[in-house]
Amino acid sequence: MTTDSAVGVAARPAAPARTHTAPPVPARVDQAPVDPALLDPDPVDPAPAHGTRTVADPGADAYRAAMGLLPTGVTVITAGTGDRTEALTVSSVTSVSLAPLLLLVSIGATGRLRRRVEEHRAFTVNVLGTGQEDLSSRFASHGRPSGAAAQELLGPRTGQTGNALVDGAVLSVDCQVEHQYPGGDHVLFIGRVAALHMPDEPPAPLLYHRGGYADLHRKEAAA
Repeated sequence: MTTDSAVGVAARPAAPARTHTAPPVPARVDQAPVDPALLDPDPVDPAPAHGTRTVADPGADAYRAAMGLLPTGVTVITAGTGDRTEALTVSSVTSVSLAPLLLLVSIGATGRLRRRVEEHRAFTVNVLGTGQEDLSSRFASHGRPSGAAAQELLGPRTGQTGNALVDGAVLSVDCQVEHQYPGGDHVLFIGRVAALHMPDEPPAPLLYHRGGYADLHRKEAAA
């Protein structure tokens, strides 16, 4: 056996010669790009980018338009009955508390309804349903009726707190005034809930969005 005289170990057989495989040639940088349509016969366009607009120190018109982006229900607030009936279309209604049951409404500070609620110390929130757009518009106008004429449009029923109830409403909530607070050009009334009036099969609620009426089944609002 042949040994390596320097280290005294068996000589290793010669290693086989290495072979070198050339790496793949990269595509030329000036090669024309591949048309994506050839790879995907039905490409999907990406969603367009949308900008965001900021309005610093907004005025009343800008604020009104911005809040119109918030969809709300539509209610008619009533106070009194018969010749003492006042009613107004209002969208600023908020449930406040469950213990006790409290409901907040925001009413214009200089209007007839504010004065009637203060005198009567009660109000009723009537939530309108689809198909009651005309009633909403009638009581949103400056020339809206009052007294017996208003009661005739609303319906003949009277709630527990002595206020007119809207026929065909999704819900009517009778309230006794618990608190009253100033709110700029409005007055905030917080009422303690005295009674609920609900039909066995309530209609879909009427909504208001971006200056027009809508409902849960209509995609576009109708003015």
